[in-house]
Amino acid sequence: MKSVAQTLVVAAALLVTCRARGEEAVETRPVEIRVVPGESRSISHAHSASRDTGLLAYQVLPEVALSTGGDFAFLGFAFSGIDLRLGMFGLIEVHTPKPEPRNFFTIPSAPYLWRGLLGFSLALCLEELGQKWLGPRGALEVALSYRHESEHYTGSAPMFPDVPNIGDFIMGDLALRKPLGPVDMEVRFQNKFFFPNQAYSQGPGADLIFRYRALSWLHPLLSVFGEYLLGETYVLKGQRQKIRDNRMLRALLGIVFPGDTADIQILFTFHAGHGKGLLAYEDEVRLGWAVRVGFFKHGLMPDSPVDARGSSDPD
Repeated sequence: MKSVAQTLVVAAALLVTCRARGEEAVETRPVEIRVVPGESRSISHAHSASRDTGLLAYQVLPEVALSTGGDFAFLGFAFSGIDLRLGMFGLIEVHTPKPEPRNFFTIPSAPYLWRGLLGFSLALCLEELGQKWLGPRGALEVALSYRHESEHYTGSAPMFPDVPNIGDFIMGDLALRKPLGPVDMEVRFQNKFFFPNQAYSQGPGADLIFRYRALSWLHPLLSVFGEYLLGETYVLKGQRQKIRDNRMLRALLGIVFPGDTADIQILFTFHAGHGKGLLAYEDEVRLGWAVRVGFFKHGLMPDSPVDARGSSDPD
């Protein structure tokens, strides 16, 4: 937990410095409270290639995988160029341990692998200072989340006796959005700090996302995410066991159809490294495609299209 405290101190110092430097450029405005559902972050997590993204998703290849989830803010505060959001995260994912022989829009056959996550988040975005430093649509944001993750297998045979549950962790992340003409570039650095006496100690990760937004109805998307979980010596089923490190690189390439309340994403997927949940010890390269739907898109902040020069649509 010492690492968590150090991360919070660094994040707080960064925000204080940013506010001090940008004080002259930020107009004081009254506090605005928003209680309608919206995204949990000003810099959206809905386009991340992470498997921990709270979306409704259907993966067709290499194995059928279904997930349902949400990542939304239920309360927001806006004041003096700052956006503060309290959010909730939930995800349930079910898939098969092996590729299906017929996996084109089919229901996966048992046995099933289940993975579930639940948690809460607090995100603080420097909107106006981000626009001053990074340009129109620019933003700087720091977030802190608490999450619990567990895994389950519905079969009778103990197929995964040596794979541990993830358990509880706190995740800190720092993100920025930089406009490059009509393209939004988003960068996010995160780290999972696992509670003591668990299978992993830390899990650094990073996002790199490019979204072309010149068209109001279609956004080409390239998203890359990488993560590395550091294994600990852990008591599993009464025996001490050294948990293997878990590494993963995942990329998405496709198109996004933006909507007022939801985005629909049609994507080709590339995965290299270990799996998630009970497939944490599998190490392979996979290609496939998926459909994802992200809800609560614009309850807190509209997402305006931009023209070919990169300026925001005044409407």
